[in-house]
Amino acid sequence: MTSENDAQELKKEELIEKGVPLDWLVRAHRATTMETLVYLCHQRHKWINEDQKIILTILQDYEKSGGGLIAENHPPPLRRKRGKHIPAPTFESVMEHQEIYVFSCQLFDLVREEPSIWDKLNCLDFGYHQPMRQAWCSISLKLGGWGAIQHVHMLKQLYRRRRDQYNIDFLRLGKPFQYSEKLSFLKNVLEMSKSDSLNPDISLQDHIDASEPKIEYEEEVKGAPVHIQNIMRQVSEKIDQVAALNRPEVLAQYLSKCCNQVVANREKLASSGLQDKEWIDIRSSDCQLD
Repeated sequence: MTSENDAQELKKEELIEKGVPLDWLVRAHRATTMETLVYLCHQRHKWINEDQKIILTILQDYEKSGGGLIAENHPPPLRRKRGKHIPAPTFESVMEHQEIYVFSCQLFDLVREEPSIWDKLNCLDFGYHQPMRQAWCSISLKLGGWGAIQHVHMLKQLYRRRRDQYNIDFLRLGKPFQYSEKLSFLKNVLEMSKSDSLNPDISLQDHIDASEPKIEYEEEVKGAPVHIQNIMRQVSEKIDQVAALNRPEVLAQYLSKCCNQVVANREKLASSGLQDKEWIDIRSSDCQLD
């Protein structure tokens, strides 16, 4: 065991000497610009042939020591061909840069490989918390973000903006759109969604029956963070109070409405309330480092 630890320490020193950016993970946790997304992706490709677990250990050690962003590692600003600087926070203007186009195409290709994120017509895992979390974590890892929740948030924001543009500008209005080919895998799903309507007759038991055995609710609740368990307990108490004060048909109508709202918004609900620690735990357990 000692010899293995010594070998790992030597490898860590070797990678640091080679120039692994120590603030890579810190920067992923603070990602707010397109330049940062491109930079992180470049680092992933640059160090892809090295031991990813050892690199992650180096980055986690640096973060735990309180290390911050290193100025010399700041990504350079993206510029148009004529040399005019593009404001970093604006997705629409930055997208004109070739590096952003290439990065976005990589992102969309990875999303296509994760149907739990988008394929509500055929994927049984669509919209459920755990598969979606693992899918986005996997995408983040492959794009150099190590599953950091801020990095995932930026990826989701970029994907959803382009998905909505594709849906509205290209599919509905027939306007040219530079990502129409890359996002064509969404065509059937988006066109089907336009004619979808909520089922007014859905019951709570119908929803539960349709979900099983994909979710073990008791196990999910037990494994949830304490504040989530508290919320679930409060919801249960509230339902009991409402049931005691209202006729069964009134309560049934209310719960049906709630079920439809959950189904309609489950992608958003599935990713809400996640904290950094959850993503860190997922990196070490659920996600496979390439």
